[in-house]
Amino acid sequence: MNARFTKLVGALAIGATLVLTTAGIATATNPPAGPAGKGVCATQAAAMKAGASVDTLRAFGDCEIARRNTTLNDLAAKVTASKTLTSADAAALSSEIASTRSGLAGLKTTIDSETGLVALRADIAKIATDYRVYLLVVPQVNLVSAADTVMAAQAKFSKVNDALAARIAAAKAAGKDTNAAQADLDAMNAAVTKAVGLATPLPAALLPLTVAQYNGGTAGPVLTGARTSLGQARDQLKSAAASAKACRDALK
Repeated sequence: MNARFTKLVGALAIGATLVLTTAGIATATNPPAGPAGKGVCATQAAAMKAGASVDTLRAFGDCEIARRNTTLNDLAAKVTASKTLTSADAAALSSEIASTRSGLAGLKTTIDSETGLVALRADIAKIATDYRVYLLVVPQVNLVSAADTVMAAQAKFSKVNDALAARIAAAKAAGKDTNAAQADLDAMNAAVTKAVGLATPLPAALLPLTVAQYNGGTAGPVLTGARTSLGQARDQLKSAAASAKACRDALK
C-alpha cells in the first residue's frame, strides 16, 4: 500500500469528521448573537434604559448596526475564502450580504437624522426585523457553505474509489479473496451518494429565503430541515471514510 494512497484515505477520515461537526451545523441555524454577543452594545443599552433620549437611542442603534456590519464583513470574507462554494452560490451569498449591508447603511442614516423618540424607537426595531442578520443571513451562509462542502467531498471520494477499485482488481487477479474489500468499497460509495443526495437540494431551498418569509414563519422550518439534512450528511461522510479505511485494511 503506497504512502500517498494511505495519506489520501487518512485525510478523508479526518476531513469527513471535521468538515461538518455537530457544533458547526448547530451554529448555522442557531448563530451567536454577534461579535462577543449582545454584550458588545451593553453599555449603550444600559444608558438607553437609564435615560431614553435621542442621543442614547441613537448610540444604541448605531452600535447594533456596527455589530451586524462586523458579522457581515466576516461572512463576506468566509464566502471569498471558501474553496468549496460553487461560483453561483458564492455570488448569491455575496449579493445577499451586500444588500443587507446597504440596507443597514440606509437605516443608520435615518437613525442618525431622526429627532423624535417614537420614530427613533421604531427605526431601531427595524435593525432586527427588517434584516435578520443573525437569524437568516448567517444561517444561509453557513448552511449553503456546508452543503457545497458535502458535494465537493464527492470528488475526493471518487479518487479513493478509483484507487481502491484498482487494488481490488489487482488482488483478485492474484487469486486473493476480495469480497470483504469490495463490500467496504460499495458501502463507501453508497454512503457518499446518500450524503450528496441530502446536500444537493439545500442551496436552491436556502438561497431564495427572504426576511419576509422568516418573519412570516415559513423560512424557519426550511433552515431547521437543512440543519437536519446536513447532520445526516455528516454522518454519511463519516461512515464513508470508515468504509474506505476498512477496505484499505482488507487489502493489506
